[in-house]
Amino acid sequence: MTEATSSIDRPQNADACNGRRIFAVVVTFNPDIATFKTLLGQTHDQVEQIVVVDNGSRKECTAQLSRLCAGYATLCLLPDNIGIAAAQNRGVERARAAGATDVLLLDHDSVPTSGMVSALAAASGELCASGESVAAVGPLIVERQTQIVAPVPQILEGQVQFHLPSGTAPVRCEYLIAAGTLIPIHAFQTVGPMNEAYFVDQVDVEWCLRAGAAGLGVYCVPRARLDHAIGDEVVGFWMFGWRQLAVHSPLRDYYYFRNSLRLMFSGHAAPPWRRFWTRRLLRLLVLQTMFVPPRWRRLRAMVSGAWAAIAERCLTRGIS
Repeated sequence: MTEATSSIDRPQNADACNGRRIFAVVVTFNPDIATFKTLLGQTHDQVEQIVVVDNGSRKECTAQLSRLCAGYATLCLLPDNIGIAAAQNRGVERARAAGATDVLLLDHDSVPTSGMVSALAAASGELCASGESVAAVGPLIVERQTQIVAPVPQILEGQVQFHLPSGTAPVRCEYLIAAGTLIPIHAFQTVGPMNEAYFVDQVDVEWCLRAGAAGLGVYCVPRARLDHAIGDEVVGFWMFGWRQLAVHSPLRDYYYFRNSLRLMFSGHAAPPWRRFWTRRLLRLLVLQTMFVPPRWRRLRAMVSGAWAAIAERCLTRGIS
């Protein structure tokens, strides 16, 4: 598979955090150009270099990306969509080869707030200095459409619970959304790369659970914030009161169901997570089939994804 690449030379950023060489790795796929331009502007002064890996966007989009990245970022154009996990791995390898000590993962629609990277790097350094084994640190996520701050997942009293941190100190959590996550390069040597078989959805959760199994922790840093769109849109519906649900395309429903069941079948998911995903998948199956068009396409996608994971499980266990 061939790649088209454009690159730049940049001096090391003075704010690159105590001798660290922090590179941003941004994965794009037909991004909103205005949001991507804002992302570049907000990220440029917070890291040493930006590596943009485009996952087979339309030609008119890649032309705009090339124009915007000139002087701001190294652009790697992939001819096809190979999935977010594989694209992240390509970007991390490129950053590693260029001498990065840490990578900041970003999606094309995630915009760091001012000072986010320095806050993450400082927290990571403090945690390491206190003897913690750190796989990654990440910001609080502010959902762009609703301006709601996403809570942090933890297992408390044998149950998966989501809470907002009450202070400013880093909080150990079960996983971080990949967007905004700062990962030391050496963590990949311990945990391994992103799981490319997942393609998209639950890639970040799977990596974080693997990190936990390897004895490394992931931490949310409350004083760092990231503006991010969770889902393609937020749908409102009535069920014993008005509720909101962030939704993706039916194709993403397929991957979410398949990969969630893969996680449930894996050795890295603790019983509380298996119980949580069972409830969540059933809830999504009901709500999306009832309230989120195109209903039958979504139903087929969710059932197909679940069946694909079950079939894989049977095959690995030799069940016919």
